[in-house]
Amino acid sequence: MKGHRSSREEKWRTPEEDYIIPLLESLVELGGRARTKDVLDRVYQKMKDQLTEADKEKLPKGQDIRWRNTVQWCRFALVKEGLITPNTPRRTIEITEKGREYLKKWL
Repeated sequence: MKGHRSSREEKWRTPEEDYIIPLLESLVELGGRARTKDVLDRVYQKMKDQLTEADKEKLPKGQDIRWRNTVQWCRFALVKEGLITPNTPRRTIEITEKGREYLKKWL
């Protein structure tokens, strides 16, 4: 999965792909469906030691922190792959059965 980034950015920020397992794992740990904020908090706890300083910076428009934005792009890609439910209530993320099976292969 490719996000919107330049080759320069790829060298100093955590790749979107690195968030897949922590995101799916967090959803399972939270019961399969949870508020986006809770999922992001859990992903951060899993990844905080590998996040770079660039990941922790605000985006140029200053509205969000880079790693949180990357998780949202990862979520979007996983919806397209059928691993996360596309039509959940606002501010909610839900893993699909396909997402659970994908995660089992990696754990």
